[in-house]
Amino acid sequence: MRRILLRILAALVLLIVLAGAGLYFYLRQSLPQTSGQLVVSGVAGPVDIVRDADAIPHIFASTKADALFGLGYVHAQDRLWQMEFQRRIGHGRLSEIFGDATIPQDRFLRTVGFGRAARSAWDRLPDEARQQITAYCAGVNAFIGTHHGRLLPPEFTLLRFEPEPFTGPDVMVWVKMMAWDLSANYTLELMRHDIAAKVGTSRMAELLPPYPVNGLSIVGGSLVETGASTRVAPVLNAPVARAADANWAGNLTRILSTGNPFVRDLLLGGTFEALGSNNWVVDGTLSATGKPLLANDPHLGTHIPSLWYLAHMSAGDFDVAGATLPGAPAVAIGRNRYIAWGETNVAADVEDLYLEHVDASGKNAEFRGAQEPMRIIPETIAVKGAPPIRVDVRVTRHGPLVSDALNAISAAAKTEPKPLTYEPLAFRWTALDDDDATVVAFLTLNEARNWTDFTAAMRHFVVPSQNFVYADVDGHIGYYAPGRIPVRASGDGSQPTAGWTGDTEWTGWIPFEELPHTFDPPEHFIVTANNRPMPSDYPHLIALEYPTPYRAQRITDLLSQKRSFTVGDFADIQADTLSLHAQALLPMLLRHVVANDTRTKQALSILGQWNFNATGESAASAIFQAWFLHLAPALVSDELGRQVTPSYEGRFSYITRFVTNITTSGSSPWCDNVDTPQKETCDQTLTRALEDGLDDLQARMGSDLTRWRWDTIHHAVFPHQGLDSVSVLRPLLSRSVPNGGDWSTVDVGPVATASPYDQISVPGYRQVIDLSPANDSRFLDAVGEAGHFLSVHYDDFLSDWKAVRHKKMRMTRADADKGAIGTIHLKPQ
Repeated sequence: MRRILLRILAALVLLIVLAGAGLYFYLRQSLPQTSGQLVVSGVAGPVDIVRDADAIPHIFASTKADALFGLGYVHAQDRLWQMEFQRRIGHGRLSEIFGDATIPQDRFLRTVGFGRAARSAWDRLPDEARQQITAYCAGVNAFIGTHHGRLLPPEFTLLRFEPEPFTGPDVMVWVKMMAWDLSANYTLELMRHDIAAKVGTSRMAELLPPYPVNGLSIVGGSLVETGASTRVAPVLNAPVARAADANWAGNLTRILSTGNPFVRDLLLGGTFEALGSNNWVVDGTLSATGKPLLANDPHLGTHIPSLWYLAHMSAGDFDVAGATLPGAPAVAIGRNRYIAWGETNVAADVEDLYLEHVDASGKNAEFRGAQEPMRIIPETIAVKGAPPIRVDVRVTRHGPLVSDALNAISAAAKTEPKPLTYEPLAFRWTALDDDDATVVAFLTLNEARNWTDFTAAMRHFVVPSQNFVYADVDGHIGYYAPGRIPVRASGDGSQPTAGWTGDTEWTGWIPFEELPHTFDPPEHFIVTANNRPMPSDYPHLIALEYPTPYRAQRITDLLSQKRSFTVGDFADIQADTLSLHAQALLPMLLRHVVANDTRTKQALSILGQWNFNATGESAASAIFQAWFLHLAPALVSDELGRQVTPSYEGRFSYITRFVTNITTSGSSPWCDNVDTPQKETCDQTLTRALEDGLDDLQARMGSDLTRWRWDTIHHAVFPHQGLDSVSVLRPLLSRSVPNGGDWSTVDVGPVATASPYDQISVPGYRQVIDLSPANDSRFLDAVGEAGHFLSVHYDDFLSDWKAVRHKKMRMTRADADKGAIGTIHLKPQ
């Protein structure tokens, strides 16, 4: 009997092994072909795609159109699932493949109208741009047309569908979603609304101190202010919200959290600090080669596959390399033979929310005493396994009524209590304008040869406004912050405002010539890190929400310490983890601590010996970060409440300025917990925040403080784009890595307050460009080039990314061929 059981067990094991092997070999059939000859339609001449020693593709063609075709082909080879998922987000077509779970997100996406805006922008593009995008789409479609079933990426097999051909609006819609990700001002408007409803506008100003008057500016800057910030930011005379309505931001989070987690994070925008970036450039007087050096590392949300895809295209004079976005036909950040460029987010306020007076019929909105008919746009959401859903989108002169989507989602929710109901709320955003030609800016930029060409490309730029740094082979450097930034009749756009009065209408844009810019500055270098573009006396309002400029200050300090910089020096700056935030705030906090026990005394001893370097092995960094995260709840949760506090506690710059003011003054009503009968002092409350932080760390790392490390709990997490929520797939598809840094360091390492101490924003791409003839240019993606989890290139960059070890940016055929892992020859049909 025992022998029979053993045979049955062995047979079962064998069947499992064979099934696993069969599944493995089945899935491997969808790995991309990297060598051989392929005959394709849609290309005019032969195209060679060389994957170099680092698996980075080099596309060699005779025309730009054919090079773009090749880019589309390799994007589809390596990232087709990512491209499909992204365009479904943009068009609000998630429920076709995920079912009713994503209906709320589709409803919101359709209401905002990303797909409608993409189609309108496509119809108005100049012919040349449409031809180039069409060539790119032809490359994508050449791959799709010859790959079906088991030859498609595993995600298609799992979800049981095949992709449709790509079109021009599909390209445009992901550009819109990237603009959304880098705008996100509307969440701050909702937060201000909620805080004002809870504590009033004057106390709200205490919680949200503005950027220091003499804070570091990109152009005409001064040293960062480290003392208290006292200037009160102006606020709109918006309708006064009731305390009962003080959960617009939290309610939005609750509503849009139903569905796909990646889509949730994208729709909610940046709810914590450091979705930003660093870039800087020096001219030849400060470089070892006598030619400019340019660095850039954009900080955006984490996922796998990476947002970025490294590539090089070469076709005659068209020769460009750097970071591309799968689904878009251009190098977004990089260099060509003549110039280099890098980008950081300006965080310009290009979104406004307008409260509307809608009449009883629901078809008209009041404006200056008259009733204006709203546009009613029908949308149909197809749902897998269920009937389609009709959505009628109402659009006022200010934009779509996003409140319709939020209220409909709330009404359909099965959870109790039901979310609150929003008043009619219209959304105004530059990216929804019909003539958004931002994609033209990038297509033109890729071929620019000098500052004149560069600025001509910038004129096409609409949204999201970016801090572009520039350098060229002739030795010039420059900076421009292009984009359509609204001029308002009154107000500052900081809170939802009355749409019916006409008092806060957009009356135009800041003229291009008056946007922040400089060329060959006398300082011989330019630094941007999301700090204020212009000094405080600049005549136009660009934005209010600039982060405290610790990163910009640190880079400026390092550039001021020496001359003759090398590419290696710039890489070292990108790897820098000195926390100016801790250096400025910690001494103030320590003056208010009352050590009540041995553990607190030991923690203070560790902090007292810290050099403020937020390395992964640092116990002090872990203690400081935990203390800082507990400051806002300790100080304000009693008055803001559990619903409003979460929308505030991720605003690290505001919290830092607020706490600085408290520690400088020595006392504050905020330190008293209004829920207790006794009156707490600032010393008691700040000490309690430290003790809460130590409790948190002890629960995670044990009671021995000497064994604590920052990177034990601080991990950069890379969830799979689309399927991370499927727990059985997560170990196969998602990745994470221990990491150092904090939200203020050059090598940025912010934490998500909703999931401490996960890092969900990273320098996803790094480049250092050498404009000398030697071209010692380097770049690096965060995780890997491949989107297939069985590929060796799915996550092979991750260890290099953590260590800030760049890859060579090869720009010649000889360099690309040396050690290449394969070459595909595309032949016209």
